[in-house]
Amino acid sequence: MPEFNPFLEFIYDEPKAAYFSRADQFGGQNNYRPQQNYYQNQFSNIYNRYLGDLGMQARSGIQPQGEFNDFLGTFDFNKHYRENVQYETRQPGLSAFVPRMQWQVPGINDQRLR
Repeated sequence: MPEFNPFLEFIYDEPKAAYFSRADQFGGQNNYRPQQNYYQNQFSNIYNRYLGDLGMQARSGIQPQGEFNDFLGTFDFNKHYRENVQYETRQPGLSAFVPRMQWQVPGINDQRLR
C-alpha cells in the first residue's frame, strides 16, 4: 500500500500544479522540444477541456465527478498534439535538410570571389 503523502493535496487543490507536474509528459517519449514548448502555453485549453467534460456529465444528468489530476492521468498529450498542430508546424520543412544554395553569376558576384 502506498505511503500517505500529505503534499499530494496541493496538486488536487491547485490545477496549475497538477498540470505542470506532468511536464515530463509534454514532449512524449522522445522529449520532442516543439511539443514541450507547445504545452507550456496550453494549460487553459486543457483545463477548459476538463471543465467541458464535467459540464457534459452535468447535462446528461450525472453528478459531475473527477479531479483535474485524474483527468490528466488519462490525457494523451501526443494524440492531442497531433490532432491540434498542423503537420507543417510539427515537422521541419525540407529546407532544414538541404543546404542553402548560392548562385555564382559572373559579373555580379565577381567582387565576392576575389
